[in-house]
Amino acid sequence: MYHCICTETCDPWAICIAPEHFDDQMAVLAEARAAVPLADFADEDGYTRDGSRLAVTFDDGYVDNLLVALPILEKYDIPATIFVVGNAVGRRREFWWDALQRAILGPAILPEILEVPFGTGPQTFTSTDGWGGVADNAGWRADAEDPRNRRQQLFRTLWDAIVVLSPDEQDAAVDHLLEWAGEPEIGVGSRLPVTGEQFAELARHPLITLGGHTLDHVSLTDLTLPDRHAQIDAGNRSVSELADAPVTQFAFPFGRFDAPTRNLLRGTDVSVGCTSVSTPATSSDDRHALPRLHATDMDGEAFGRWLRRDHGVLGRSAATVL
Repeated sequence: MYHCICTETCDPWAICIAPEHFDDQMAVLAEARAAVPLADFADEDGYTRDGSRLAVTFDDGYVDNLLVALPILEKYDIPATIFVVGNAVGRRREFWWDALQRAILGPAILPEILEVPFGTGPQTFTSTDGWGGVADNAGWRADAEDPRNRRQQLFRTLWDAIVVLSPDEQDAAVDHLLEWAGEPEIGVGSRLPVTGEQFAELARHPLITLGGHTLDHVSLTDLTLPDRHAQIDAGNRSVSELADAPVTQFAFPFGRFDAPTRNLLRGTDVSVGCTSVSTPATSSDDRHALPRLHATDMDGEAFGRWLRRDHGVLGRSAATVL
């Protein structure tokens, strides 16, 4: 499972991989002749006892998937699935989680008082002795360790509040935070989704398969069942119409799913659904809830060790989806 191919010092969710490291990692797969299309894992034949087959996937539809990742995939002739957020195509602003990161973890100095009008109700956050330095945020993993300072605690608190808001409310929330932090709506180096033209270029490429990722990258398990169905169906239709091809692959946003949501996915044309559970996929796994290993920023040598030693794949045991 990949997201962004770019160099980033502060990466709390470990979704950014430096281009040179992504090249290293694809070289490892190419040398092992391991890369196969994700569609192979819809059938029993896709799974091997030694874990010698791996599928490469990207979530969200960042522009660097086209500009940076695709030339590397071409270099090694590696197929990949990109799960695209339907309403993000052509959108000229960041995903809310990237804007939140820039507002809270990026500025050298933050104002002492933050008034938050969104979420469960108005709240005030105060730090009279500062929120913590920017340097402290390098290497911090929000998904794997506790916050080290007030700034990181604020980031996690706000992330948890924003993730369950409606798309319009999420935009308003991060706009409020960016203004408070003195940051522009679009900053230097902002990670943006693909434009319509760029999406079309991906759709035409023989190595790329485009999959669904809901219409608005919502937390499905926090919605009513009808709203979950609408997000899945409308997202898949949007990608299908833009690509002029059926959508048969899907990834759950934030990796959040449950049995009712998985059952909704079974009622679509999707044959392979992906979660963010970081374990190797096996032939006994539900095809609509396959786990994926979360690849992080490491060179080829470390990547090979991670696959073979930590997960027993790439010639050991169990097939996997990256």
